[in-house]
Amino acid sequence: MTVYWVVFDAAAHWVVDRLEREGSLPAVSRLRRGGRMTAARPARPNCQTPPSLATLFTGTWASEHGVTGYSVPGAGQGIGSHVSGFSPGYPAVSPIWQTAAERDLTSAFVHVPWVFGSTSRVEPAVEGAIEAYSRRVVRHGILRLPLPAQEGAPWRIGPFTVEVTGPVGGGSVRVRTAHGQVTLAARGAWRPLALDDRHGTWLGLTGSGDDMTLVHTGVWEPRVDGSSTDLVKALEACPPFAGEGVGPLYRRGVFGPRLVDGGDGTAEDVFLASLRCVAESFGACATAVLARHSADLVVVYLPLTDDIGHEMLGWCDERSGAHRPDMADAVWDRIRQCYGWADDVLGEVIDRAGEEDTVVLGADHGMVGSTHLVHVNQALLDAGLAVLTGHDAIDSVRSRAFYHPANNGSLWAGARSASDRDEATALRQAMDVIAGITEPATGQPLLRGFQDSHGRGISRDQVTCGPLFVCFADDYQPSSVLDPGGAVVCATPKSGAHVVNTGDPRLHAIHAALGPGIPAGSDPGVLDNTAPAALVARQLGF
Repeated sequence: MTVYWVVFDAAAHWVVDRLEREGSLPAVSRLRRGGRMTAARPARPNCQTPPSLATLFTGTWASEHGVTGYSVPGAGQGIGSHVSGFSPGYPAVSPIWQTAAERDLTSAFVHVPWVFGSTSRVEPAVEGAIEAYSRRVVRHGILRLPLPAQEGAPWRIGPFTVEVTGPVGGGSVRVRTAHGQVTLAARGAWRPLALDDRHGTWLGLTGSGDDMTLVHTGVWEPRVDGSSTDLVKALEACPPFAGEGVGPLYRRGVFGPRLVDGGDGTAEDVFLASLRCVAESFGACATAVLARHSADLVVVYLPLTDDIGHEMLGWCDERSGAHRPDMADAVWDRIRQCYGWADDVLGEVIDRAGEEDTVVLGADHGMVGSTHLVHVNQALLDAGLAVLTGHDAIDSVRSRAFYHPANNGSLWAGARSASDRDEATALRQAMDVIAGITEPATGQPLLRGFQDSHGRGISRDQVTCGPLFVCFADDYQPSSVLDPGGAVVCATPKSGAHVVNTGDPRLHAIHAALGPGIPAGSDPGVLDNTAPAALVARQLGF
């Protein structure tokens, strides 16, 4: 008996429900017909990916597992410090697979955090695991063509140098290393390229004629380990890891204008092609695990649904100011295709599962449309509560109050506010300033309220200590970065977001499950995202 747990990052219930009902996600439909499907409340007060995954995998809220954002504030030297929520030592509560291992149950993983520690080894109960996100070498990049007329012009990809020849006959370009070579056609399929015996990237060629661009995805160093030699070898032989698409390049207009900026869809197609590399990279690892494991628990993580959500989903969100009804159908086509690639992996999992097995589909959080960033510290600087260092960073020692540079939504009293009484006063002063932030065009207040570290609403009079979490209207996301022009509220090109859990149902994640003892039929209610871990434990027999 095996429990298969597939996680679509940022798969909002409202998105999956729509795509499944129209018949675009046949694997999800199989779960819905034979099991249950419902919405799930994500982590609170912050619902970025690390705290949301920690809640999903431990069955506890952030106040217990300790992962409070992409970066965890105060975890380094001083209250202004922060470390990655994926760092060794987190979460503070054991993930379900560690509890399973204590009961002599085995597991296998595809790019799941917290399986590896600070080393490249895993626990004996792990048959096989691959993880690469913790070891990024370089982010994506481009090379403008044509090159000067020479054979094998060098192109630096982080610490690696590749040789680029072309364009040659038919407009193709050849890229070569000592470990392999690829030939790329303009607007053709992206191809994987080995950079050495441990690293690789994916390459694409966009444009035509005298206006072509060579693109590479990011480069990471995967860690692979496990007790099954056969499975470890299969994972090591998988294509290069592509952990994300080229969204920032797409957003900057590197591939031409976006649809919402007057483009013809070419830029979206380039971005989607980069996500196809992610789908192939993760899908190959999932296939390797499914073909060779004998584990009790298999966990497969897929990130591409989050990638496309941040870049495009807001234009389809009818409740958001980002909504573009004139573009929504074209954008839904791209979202449908991307979710379809994730659904293909889920379908392969369901095919592998037997009648006695359980398949669980989950997501860490959902997604809301986004139109603006709120530079909280600028408002606090203008009010004299926050102070900058000589390097134009927030000084957590001399400030009375500041929005934390970890950008997890939290508001802190500075070290200058030493006593408990003074800390409360400083926080209340900051709350008053933030309550006065308005939308520049309309003058409408943007604040929805504040939450404590448990995600509960808290009023000004209830404050005794920090941190507090700032909840703005969902179109307005907090930012720890200062605007160069000193503005407090600025438009953002990123159309989808998830930072502080405001309670909006668009932030609800998908949950579906099929297996012994799971009654068929969709559940119209909403469960907490602490519940899937308990379901997995029950299906595993403890």
